[in-house]
Amino acid sequence: MAFKDNREFVAALEKAGEAIQIEQEVDWDLEAGAIVRRVCETGAPAPFFQKIKDYPGHRMLGAMCSSFKRLAIALGLRADIPIREAADEFYRRRQKRIKPVIVKDAPCQQNMVTGKDVDLTMFPAPMVHDGDGGRYLCTWHLVITKEPNSDWVNWGMYRQMLHNERLLGTLALPNSDLGKMLAKYEAKEEKIPFATAIGADPLCAAAGCLSVGVGVSEVEVAGGLRQEPVELVKCKTVDLEVPAHAEIILEGHVLPGVRVDEGPFGEYTGFRTSPRYPRPVFQVECITWRDNPILTMSNMGVPIADGNIIVSGLGTPALIRGLLESSGIPITGVYVPPEGCGFIVIVATKKPYNNIAAHIASVISAQPFLQASVSQIIVVDDTVDPYNMSEVIHAMATKLHPLKGTFTFPCMGWPLAPYLSMAERMQFRGGKIVYDCTWPLEWDPETEKPVKSSFRGIYPEEVQKKVLDNWQKYGFK
Repeated sequence: MAFKDNREFVAALEKAGEAIQIEQEVDWDLEAGAIVRRVCETGAPAPFFQKIKDYPGHRMLGAMCSSFKRLAIALGLRADIPIREAADEFYRRRQKRIKPVIVKDAPCQQNMVTGKDVDLTMFPAPMVHDGDGGRYLCTWHLVITKEPNSDWVNWGMYRQMLHNERLLGTLALPNSDLGKMLAKYEAKEEKIPFATAIGADPLCAAAGCLSVGVGVSEVEVAGGLRQEPVELVKCKTVDLEVPAHAEIILEGHVLPGVRVDEGPFGEYTGFRTSPRYPRPVFQVECITWRDNPILTMSNMGVPIADGNIIVSGLGTPALIRGLLESSGIPITGVYVPPEGCGFIVIVATKKPYNNIAAHIASVISAQPFLQASVSQIIVVDDTVDPYNMSEVIHAMATKLHPLKGTFTFPCMGWPLAPYLSMAERMQFRGGKIVYDCTWPLEWDPETEKPVKSSFRGIYPEEVQKKVLDNWQKYGFK
């Protein structure tokens, strides 16, 4: 059974030792953010703050999916499951989408204010990083919008900064789903209805992090990840539905043509790269919330953080695996190490022909999101476990020809990439480098192809089996 809400999820995390309640009062101004950032960098349990300075009755939960263990728990898997097995299960569930169900009554609508009574400062929006452009109310949430003249509803995780009691700013890149929708509405000089769901269950939040493709419903992807339908409820003032068990719902419109300075913000890349800049404005016209609400937050920064785990660890590999397999490339594994911020992709293949690395790179680069975000592609053969960085580094050190094994080409750039100049970021200019860490197929296996001196590579199968069967008898655990 999937977790109905974050309250059930945090209870499961506490039981597993992956979350702790902090009873000491914590300041929303940098202290909470600093705690969450250190949790992400040390792997400490997710902090569940019970007392926020200036905000009696409010609670805050941070870093809820900032480790593979926590994401495995969210998926209903055992906490110590190997990454490969978790990735396979994530991929399987992502392929099987489940439609949501609409309910009439929902916990997220227990309380409500509208119009002039709307005051976003009623919630303990944290000052996440020193140097941020303002307090960010929404860092672990869903922004829900609908394509004009279409039934497609998009869920995305676009940060939202407090401007004042009713206005929020955001970063919506032009090539993002929200950015494209905004352009269509603004071309008609129409306001775009939106709803922001803060504190939806962990797998709904995960679906909002993913790049699933134009026209694909993230709520159905969330249903597949949950293995049961998401319960939605109709908003009070806009024609949208939101997760019924979320903690806080913001309803309103994005103001067409209006731009107000937003940012900067500490990014998931581990650097503050996007400058303060005029960006779209959300006007909130209605707020609904649960009794004793929990504000969920993520602290993006030096990996690892929640988004790195979900997007890089499991989400992007599932996307890439589907693209490569549909192109007929035999894949034995795909890994996007969270420490690489989504820029590095490792693909293992049962090499069918030379120049397979170029083919893999072309398939990955044909997908718009991957073309911009992935800058380094490492291709290894099926003798290398792509989820084992020791094996990957060894393959790069020993199989990668420094001249014949690398090639680069220009492509769209990712505007948050720290390695790009400011001009390149603003103009979306970037490139890719590909590392081919596979042996040439024409090498003679007896005289040219080196034998790997490893347990799996240099001992007969019967000897391997004997050693493994007797491992505990030898006295090893």
